[in-house]
Amino acid sequence: MKKLLVLFSVLLSIGLVGCSSKSDVKDIAVEDIKKAVNNETLLPITPVSDTDAKEFHAFEKVKDNIKEGFALQAMINVKLQDVIVVKTDDVEKIKSAIEDYKENSLRMFADGYGGEENATAVSNSILESKGNYVYFIATSNAKDIEAKILEVIK
Repeated sequence: MKKLLVLFSVLLSIGLVGCSSKSDVKDIAVEDIKKAVNNETLLPITPVSDTDAKEFHAFEKVKDNIKEGFALQAMINVKLQDVIVVKTDDVEKIKSAIEDYKENSLRMFADGYGGEENATAVSNSILESKGNYVYFIATSNAKDIEAKILEVIK
């Protein structure tokens, strides 16, 4: 009976260790991500508007779900260059708010201003999450910016 109990205990311990997982995402300040991407190499259209995510109009209904974040946008109103990063405990609510922003604001912007380049940036935009970070990128070089964000949080 003792051997069975010891075997059972060992199996439970192995199961607990196997089920626990270390996060593959660093818990860093969103400010560090902004510093990594807000440069003329990745965001060539300057000047750039820098808005706190809690103040960004697209997050009006979900701002209580935002721990911290930012929205970077080109201040030239005919060129699309959006990078939004939010740290949250409710990834799905933030992603939904960004989807609404993309469909209601950016799609009209892309159709009305800047021509094909803006339309392509919207259609090739990236909306993803990693851990409790949500990021949205609508730029001509979205993959490069995503790579930099992932480099910082991994």
